Amino acid sequence: MRCEKVRTKLSAYMDREVDADLHQEITVHLEQCSRCREDLKNLRGIDVLLSTIPRYALPVDFAKAVVARVQEPASAELKRSFVQRLWNGLLEHSEKFLELLDPELRIGTRSLDEFNDVPACFIGHAYFKVLGPQR
Repeated sequence: MRCEKVRTKLSAYMDREVDADLHQEITVHLEQCSRCREDLKNLRGIDVLLSTIPRYALPVDFAKAVVARVQEPASAELKRSFVQRLWNGLLEHSEKFLELLDPELRIGTRSLDEFNDVPACFIGHAYFKVLGPQR
């Protein structure tokens, strides 16, 4: 058995969640491989540390309360503000896009002048032809 496969199965091996044949293969590998034995030792150390973390008792109906809270409909105010923000963003980006397309609105910006020499074989050539000459 290869080290890569053993390392992916060490946690399950340690928790006795692998079948008997795989458990035996891993055991044999661990007897021969000091590096994988060290990985198992480290994993057991982590397991010990995790077992010392305090556990807090949750109320019996905690899961029910969380699900109920998630399923509550959002308030009209929250919905409105989300839709309003979405709409305002859409308007802002639409205006900027339309300004880019309308040569009359972008006089003086000349932001696309460097692209006027686009070769005719590129799609950009057709785009700039539609836009017309830059002033």
